[in-house]
Amino acid sequence: MTILGHLDQHPGIDPPDFLSTVTAISDQTIQMDKTFYYPKGGGQPADKGIISTESFQCHVHDVLKSESVLHHIDAVNGKLKIGDEIRCSIDTIWRNQLSAMHTAQHLISALANEEWGADTVGNQIGNERTRIDLKFENRDTFDANHLEGLVNDAIHNDLSVSMDFRESKELLNDPLVRVNMERMPPNIDVWRTISIGDLDVCPCAGTHVPRTGVIGPVKITKVKSKGAGRLWVEYVFD
Repeated sequence: MTILGHLDQHPGIDPPDFLSTVTAISDQTIQMDKTFYYPKGGGQPADKGIISTESFQCHVHDVLKSESVLHHIDAVNGKLKIGDEIRCSIDTIWRNQLSAMHTAQHLISALANEEWGADTVGNQIGNERTRIDLKFENRDTFDANHLEGLVNDAIHNDLSVSMDFRESKELLNDPLVRVNMERMPPNIDVWRTISIGDLDVCPCAGTHVPRTGVIGPVKITKVKSKGAGRLWVEYVFD
């Protein structure tokens, strides 16, 4: 089983190179004993990067987790075998942008919940733009310009973004937890948790920035109806 090193790392920006050992390899994938590459999940795309030794190099273009963590590779030059020690680098520009986008998503979801009681029922984080699916009791009261202003105020206030691990029973009783914990998998007792100032607490395995001031201004570019009570909100960095 591959150890997911990113779960213990925060902030998620500027990830350092790391060493690991090959545990399985095919023409298209590499498995290793420990990885800091973020595997696709929670609406966040996987990391990209480079794996190398003195006689081998390849590009990591996707990382997927099921029973194992598969690093999908291309642009292979050289040979690699099980037991080889490898140096792994993560595409910093790609990771930093996605980390900022992910923290912005938490801000938007929290403030939409605080102002309109909206629940986030889906999201798709992107490098250039991100989509959030919001469900309202009354979506007619929603004001995208007002939400954008609230989000940018929170960014300007440079709120701290912290990570810890909390038990489910603690999260159930925390008023800053805006997700419905009763809908979360019941077999998980301890959750990796991302907190933004005194605004939001959210179970999350994704990567994030250390403070909201790192993000920069957010602009809501599209609001689209997705059926009764639901809106699709898209944003970019301005």
